[in-house]
Order: sequence, then C-alpha cells, then structure tokens
Amino acid sequence: MVEVVGKHYMLVGGGSRSGGLSTVRKGVDDRDGSAVAVKFIVGGTDELSQKVFDREIRALRSLSHPNIVKFRDAGTDETGCHFVVLEWVDRSLKDLLKEPPWENWGDFYKAFARPLLTALEYAHLNQVEHRDIKPGNILINAAGAPLLADFGIAKLRTEEPHSEYTVQNFRSGAYAPPEQEALLPYVRDVFSVGVVLLECLSEAPIRDYSDIRQALESVPVPADVRELLESCVSADPTERPSNGGVLALELDRLVQKGVAASQQPRNQIWLQLTRAAQEHLVGSPPDRPKAAAAMARDLSGELFAHFGTDRETGELDKSRIVLLGQEHRYSLKRDEEKPGFVVIGVATPEFEALEASRRHGLALPPIFSWSDRHPIDMDASERARHRLVELLDDFEVDRARPAAEGSASEGRDELFDRWMRVLDAREDLARGEHQPLVYKQVRVTGRRCTFSLTEERETDLVGTDWEVVDRPSGRKFGYGEVIDQDADKLTLLTSRPLTSLPSTATLAPYDAPSSISLNRQRNAALAVKNGTNPRQDLRGLLANPATNVAPDETHIEEWYEDLDPLKRRAVEKALGGTDLLVIQGPPGTGKTKFITETVKQVLRQQPEARVLIASQTHVAVDHAVERLRDAGVTRLVRLAGADESVVQPGVRDLLLDAQTRKWAEAVRTRAESHIARQAAEMGLEPAHLSAVLTLEQLAMVAAELEAVEKYLTMMRGGTSEASDLGTAVEEANPAEDLQARIDHLSDRRAELATEAQRLLAGDLTIPAVITSSEAKNAIALLLSQHANAQKLVGRLELQAQWLERITAEDSLAGILLAGTSVVAGTCTGFLRNKAVGQLEFDLCIIDEASKATLTEALVPMARSKRWILVGDTKQLPPTDEDLMRRTDLLEEHSLNRDDVGETLFQRLVDQLPEHSQLMLEEQYRMVRPIGDLISECFYGGVLRSPNTKGLAGVERVLGAPVVWMDTVAYAEKRHEQGKQSYVNRVEARIIVKQLETLDNAIEKNLIKPDEPRGRLSVLVIAPYKNQVEELRRRLAPKSFRHLEPAVMSVDAVQGREADLALFSVTRSNNRGQLGFLGPDYWRRINVALSRARFGLVVVGDAGFIRGTNGALKSVLEYIEQHPGDCEVRRVDDE
Repeated sequence: MVEVVGKHYMLVGGGSRSGGLSTVRKGVDDRDGSAVAVKFIVGGTDELSQKVFDREIRALRSLSHPNIVKFRDAGTDETGCHFVVLEWVDRSLKDLLKEPPWENWGDFYKAFARPLLTALEYAHLNQVEHRDIKPGNILINAAGAPLLADFGIAKLRTEEPHSEYTVQNFRSGAYAPPEQEALLPYVRDVFSVGVVLLECLSEAPIRDYSDIRQALESVPVPADVRELLESCVSADPTERPSNGGVLALELDRLVQKGVAASQQPRNQIWLQLTRAAQEHLVGSPPDRPKAAAAMARDLSGELFAHFGTDRETGELDKSRIVLLGQEHRYSLKRDEEKPGFVVIGVATPEFEALEASRRHGLALPPIFSWSDRHPIDMDASERARHRLVELLDDFEVDRARPAAEGSASEGRDELFDRWMRVLDAREDLARGEHQPLVYKQVRVTGRRCTFSLTEERETDLVGTDWEVVDRPSGRKFGYGEVIDQDADKLTLLTSRPLTSLPSTATLAPYDAPSSISLNRQRNAALAVKNGTNPRQDLRGLLANPATNVAPDETHIEEWYEDLDPLKRRAVEKALGGTDLLVIQGPPGTGKTKFITETVKQVLRQQPEARVLIASQTHVAVDHAVERLRDAGVTRLVRLAGADESVVQPGVRDLLLDAQTRKWAEAVRTRAESHIARQAAEMGLEPAHLSAVLTLEQLAMVAAELEAVEKYLTMMRGGTSEASDLGTAVEEANPAEDLQARIDHLSDRRAELATEAQRLLAGDLTIPAVITSSEAKNAIALLLSQHANAQKLVGRLELQAQWLERITAEDSLAGILLAGTSVVAGTCTGFLRNKAVGQLEFDLCIIDEASKATLTEALVPMARSKRWILVGDTKQLPPTDEDLMRRTDLLEEHSLNRDDVGETLFQRLVDQLPEHSQLMLEEQYRMVRPIGDLISECFYGGVLRSPNTKGLAGVERVLGAPVVWMDTVAYAEKRHEQGKQSYVNRVEARIIVKQLETLDNAIEKNLIKPDEPRGRLSVLVIAPYKNQVEELRRRLAPKSFRHLEPAVMSVDAVQGREADLALFSVTRSNNRGQLGFLGPDYWRRINVALSRARFGLVVVGDAGFIRGTNGALKSVLEYIEQHPGDCEVRRVDDE
C-alpha cells in the first residue's frame, strides 16, 4: 500500500536519511511527479518536537534564495508526527568532500564559497540564525551548487523565547564555536561556515578544534583571505565578522581586489575625451588632464554599461556604449580607426534616473581599467575592447531570450518585476503629482480645517493628503485628508485638532499615507515573489492561473441563508477549493450574502480557522461585517485607521481599539474588586485605594507626556540632547507622530484625572492638567495617615503599570487578535496594527476585488493560504488615469497602459480554468424593469431579476420605474458650462424639482414607503465634480420630510444602493463630446444606473445622446423600445 503524507506526497521505498532531530524520506508530488524530501520531526518531548517543527517552517517560509533548500509544504500526519516537505537533493557536502571538484581557490570561491555566503547573508538579513552549519546540512544540487538546509534549531531574532524547552545546546562538534551561547547574534554561524570553508580547502577532515589551526596553516589561499578565515574561527566571538553579510562583503572585496590586480593592467580601455565631454566634467575652458582625472575618479567604483539605441529605428546600436559611473553617464562611440572609444557625451542625471539606468545595464566585473592616455600595447587595448563588447553581447542575448526558452522562474521574475515597476511609477507620480497650494485664510472646527486658497483648483483633490507648512521657517503644523472641495476652498480632516495655524501659509502634498500603502504593496509582492508567504506556490498560480487545482466536490446539507441554486454552488466551490476561486457578482446579486454563508460554513467545517475579509471600500467591509454579526458570527474584529468616522456607526463596537478598551475595562474592574478587599482588611476607604491606583497610572502617563513634550521641543529646536532623550521615549518619531502621541497622552491624562476626582468625591482636588510629581504627592497625602497602606505602594505601582500597558500597548492587541475567527479591513489598511502582521489566515476573501489594483489585492493575499476574489469586471476598475496620462513616467519605467491597467481580478477571470470561477446571475436589489435594463445594456442579457414587487405609487408619480427626463425643450439653456469640469444648471434645477415632487407625493400618500413613517433613501449622481457641487448647493437649503438625499460622484457611489436614484447626464453640446461618458467609460454608466431599488430617473438631453456613441445611447434606445417598463418624457421649459 502506498504511503501518502499530506494530500499530495507519496513516499518511495523505506530508506531514509537520519539526523539528530529528524528522519528524511524520499517522496513524489502526485501533481507534477517531482521528487520531494519529506522530513519527519522525531524524538524529544512533544513541546520540543513542536518547537523544532515551528522554527524550521517559520525560517524556511521567511527565506527564499537560490542557495537555500526550497520549502514546499508542512503539516502533521495522522499519527501526530510533524513533517516538512522540501525539494529532493541526493547529495550533501559530506559526499562532495570525498572527491572535491575544485582545483584552486578561485574555482572554489566561485562554485561554492560565494553561493553559500550569499545564502547565509540572506538568512541573517532576514534575522534568521541557522546555528547548525556543517557539511551534512549543506546539500549539493545537480549543478554542483550548495543549498543551506536543516533549520531545525534556527533562531529567529524577531522572536522572544517562550518555552522552558531549549534547543540551543544541540551542538555539532568542531563546527560549533567553543562558547555555549554567544551574546552577539550571528557569530556562531560565522564560526561554523569558517570551519566548513577551511575543511573544503584542506586535505584532511576537521574533527576537533586542534584540526582548525592546522587547516589554517595549510590551506592554499592568499594571505589576506587566510587572515579573514582566521578571524572567522577565532575563539573570541567579538573578533569574528559580525554576520554573514559582513563576511560575504569582505571576502568578495578581497577576491575582487585580487582579480583587479591581475586583470586590470591587461584590460585597459582607451577613452578619448571630446571637447564637449571635457567641458561637462570640469567646465569651460576645457582642461584635458583635469577632465581625465575627474573621469578616472568617477569610474573607480562599481560600473554598469549597456549598448546604445538608434534614435530613428529604436534598435540596439552596438557601435555605441552607455557607461554609468558613480555620478556621470558617458556616451561612448567606437573609434573605427583606433582601438578605443570616443567619449562623445557626458551627462549628470538625477540619482533616481541614474539608478534606473543601472537596473537596465550590466554590472561590469572589475577587470577593466579606463584611461584617456594612448595605450602602449595597441593589440592589448583592442582585445580589452573586444572583451567588453563580448560581455555586453552576452548580456543582451540573455536579456532578449524568450520566456519560452528560459525557465519558468525567469518568466515569473519578469512578471513580478513588471508589477514592481508599476509601483515605482505610482510612487514617482505621488511624489510629484500636485503642486503646493497657498491659502489666505483658515477656519478650524474641531478636526476640520477649511482653507480659502489664493487660486481656484479645478483638479479633484478629494481623498488626497496635504500638510500645513510655513515655508519661511519650515515648521510643519499637521496633515489631513481632503474631504470637501469647492472652487477656492479645501476642507481637511485631521487626526487631531490643529491649533494655532498661521492665517496664511502653504498646503504641501503629504505622501506619507501613499508611501505606507505602496510599501505594503511592495512588501507583499516581494513576499509572493520570494515565496515567504504562507503558500509558496501562490507565485506560480499568479504567473500561470491555468494550473489552479479544481475545487473538490462538496455537498452542504444544512444552509444558514436562503440562497438561489447558483449561489449555493458558489459556496460549495468555496468550501471545496484549495487554491484560487473567482466569483463574479453583478449589482444586486448578493455578493455579501455569499460571503456570509461561506464564512459560516468554513467556521462550521474548521472551528479554529481564521478568515480575512478585505475590500477596497469601507462600505463593503462594513456591509460584510454587519451581516456576519447579524448571522451570529462571534470573535469578529473590524480593523480601521485612527479616523473611526470612515466606519459605519453600527459596527464601530467591533473595532479592534473598542474591543481592546472593553477588555481592559473588564481587567480593571477585577483589579478594583481585589483592591476593595484589601482596603477593607486595612480599614481604608475602598474608593481612596482605587484613587491611589488611578493616580499611579496618572503619574505614569504624565511622566511620559512630559518626556515626549520635552523631546519634541528639543527636536524642533535642533538641541543635541534630543538624541539622548530619544531612548526614554523609545524611538525618534517624526514630529507629527510625536504630536499625535502628545494628544493621546493628554486625553488619557484628563480621563484619569476625572476618574481620580470622581473616586475622591471632593476629599482631595485633582487638577485636570497635573504633573507626574503632583500625582505622586497626592498619593503620599492620601496614604499619610495609614502606615499599613505604605506597604501596598510598590504593589499598586506595578499594578498601575500593568493596567496602563493593557490600555495603551499595541502589542497586547495581538492577544485579542490571536483568538479571532474573522478579521476585516481594507486591502492595505488592515495592516495598520503591527499585531496583524504576525497573523496567518486560512482563507482570504477580497470583496470589490475588481476595484483593487493588482498589487493592492496582493497585500491581503500574501497573508493567507487560500483565496476567494469577489468582484465585477463590468464595474469601475481602479483609478489610474493620472498615471496613464504620464507617458514620460511609463517610458522611464518601461511600462505601457496595459501594464498599469491590469487588475488581478481581470487576470484571473481571463486565465483561470472554468472550474475555478463562477458568475452569479440572479439579482435581487433592483425591481425587474431596472434589472432588465442593466442586464441587456451591460451583461448581455444573462442577469435575471425575480424581484417584481415595486414601491407602491412610484410608477404613478414617475410614470414608470425607469424614466428619461429629456431637456431638449430648454434649447440652448440645456447645454453644459465649463472647460474641464462641467456644470448643467438646467438639469440640477429639474432634479431638485423632481425631489420636491416625490416628497410631496409621499406626504399625500401617493407613494407609500414600506415603513409608514419611513424615509426613502435617494442617490443623486453626477459624473462631474462641478455638477456634484451645483446639486449640493441647490439642495443645501431644502428640507425634505420623507427623503434622505445624498449627492455623489459616479466614482464614489460604487458599492452603495438606495430606494431611488437620479442621474444627471450633465453633458450637452453641439460638438457631440461626451468626455467621461464616452464609449470607453461604459462602466461608469453601469455603476450609476444600477444603484436604485425601485425607481431610476435619468435627466439629460436625449437628442444630444442619440447623436453620440456609447453606453448612454444604448440605455436611451432600450428605454425607448420598452414602453410600460420605461418612459422618455420631455420636460417643458418653465
């Protein structure tokens, strides 16, 4: 009978390789037939075995390097034995040392030492200390390259010890240093690798420490290399290179120094400086010796080069070479008569541009020397030039090799490299997209600041971040997000009230939030690329979605929700899936209902599972969270930023901070009960002892507040003491972070002072603004009459410290999060709390996934083991129009519009097998006439609308569930006004009047809401900012008794729904120009018209639309062709 481990690994034969803590057996992955090593953790206590297993998989998951053995899977078999699945490698260094293949130090360094040290450098860079490097733990692959393996006793420097069991005393003879456990990190590995390198070069094996000294004296290496190896194996840990990176860098330097010393004299490149080149290097008048000296200095470090490009054809021009020095870029032209190059141009680009050029060039080996002097040996100079061109030829051949000829890994690298270039372009755009704005007046109301600008701004700035800066002094007062904009006014929402703002100053773009988001995306993309996420094969699935495994057939007996057959099938696919699943959900098809049922079924199947729900919009997250809570899901946490107002009031109690506070209050209540008992035993007032505890907390908070305020003052004043005090406040945060911390501590101080005053009930007066010393004095005064109570002071102080920690420390949120079943937040915002970054999720569900950029979707996916993406390719994609318009940025980063516009959702829809995706086809939001219009105009007629029950009286007042109100009778007045953003006052007036008509109809009982006293929700939608502002201005003075209107742009309305929707077309002109409503923007029309449940009104010039092309024309034609359900009604001019 075949032994199977996990789901896919069949063990072969009975042979095994054994080590101190494990046994390895060969197996076969039944998915692709590849050989694997299945490593079983054996021996020791249960907790020790668990610790070895946990350490190895955490280390291997965090490490993805060509010279570290590749991690495939991990788990526990049916007997409870832990196993790790790795790539199978037949040989180890022990086998290789029997007949070493290298003949000299140079060969050994290139084939073995350098690859091994780069692996060690990478591990140490990721804070993983191997601690058991020896020949048996270095595998040798088929190409002869070393692979660092067996991380069973590795130490992750990011973790603290948490068990009484230890593996630190497992030792491997002479490969382990003499000290039991060095205080310095990583030097144990440096010792071990030093011994391994010596043994590889020595003729005799190393069995004990005395053999190390003999090997040092006999190995055939250069003197400076011998000296470095001697420092590696020093008995004094402080004399060793501090980590693998330092060792690799120093050894590489010594090798390159040796290569340069022997090769550079034989490879002199002759560079003839033109007059223009000399002037660029040293100015006018040209000075050849000075220019030559400047060039020599610039070319003395690491150099990059690539062939030039023919400006007319765009083809490579191999007669031209671009040479990149430390500061300058040199254009070299091949001299056809002499064995050298003519320097026809020198440029000094910006650092970022020079770095971008280096990324596309070849890093030249240090074998060339560069001189403007006529060579003595012309033949040698010609050979050097030929060698340079040959290197560049090989480089271009490798770069141009088709993906089909290269490895799958190379193709995947190019894919991820392209995604990283898109992020780089977005970062460049965010850095320079907006110019500073000068304001002439400011009004502050709480956390809202309204600035009057010196000039009007047409660009839509809502959602962008700006900082208040006094340019002359450089002082920064705070930052916020634009939440409202009106011509020459901007309203910022800040994280704290901004006081003492100057009456006039500058608003500068604040890119910290976008930088944080882009860094999270970059980290996620790198984690997936390097395989350091929970599922290493996600990289392969994204590169080739066709390999996605089909979901297992699953039949659910008991359902929580009343679902249609297609939605039930989607849930069963979700439960049976192990990889990716895509669910397309057009408007009203019940995506949230699908998510709720899926989560409940997953938790029924796996009660200990942890699910991450992410979305691009807070609205979608809140809908899902609210539905899950209503469905009885417990252990649910909503994650958001500091501004809780973005979260719906009904779910704010589920916020992490709110739940942490509630938990802390419960702990404090238990502590106070204990204090009451102690007070009774000592004859003290329980309230007074509770007040002492509160005052101890108050003293702590006040002391920290005073330290931070002092630090901030010194930092702003540039005082040298600031760095010393930085230790007291843990880290030197930027000024705005420190100010936010001051605000938080001030609030906490006031809160504790109020509580202390309440407990004291007038026996002692506590000021709201109290110092730490004053709080301590109050404690002494309260306890002065009670000698016994003095014994409690130390205990109360410790208790106060603990209570304050549980209310303030972010790390304690990890305790709460560790026990959760469902965590929900936006795609990049859910990582705001550090504790979330330590979690792994069994399932990730991304709602509104079609609205996320490709790398935004990767952020939650990189934290999970399987994934469901829910979205709609016919709704609005991410907004990247600004970047697409910047052809200079696209060209600089080697991108095109398709690269920028690609979403992960669309990629998966296009490439996933049919078994791994499904479209929901029954919508329940819109009454049938509206649903049929959306189905026919945008979904090819596949959407079904079983909901036939409308709102009583709507058809009687509107004329039909779908109405186009034609403004043609208004002649020239019906046209828009504006140049970039447009306004149509006729349409705005008609919409306001229509709302008044609807309100009166409800008042007269012509329209009957389902709730007798209920108010109807109404979305008023416009495609242009100026029209949105015009509608808001006209509606501001109006008071509706039965309507709740909200005016929004098309981009803002996705994910929302309402009883009624009114859409203002806005555009009407004699040129037939539609702008944002044209054929390419059909998704905007779909979003705008699919929000209404019972009544949809389109207001616009029907004649103008008939003369255009696009979605609006199709909508108008549908309305005209379906009388009864729809109506076109002409609105007469008043």
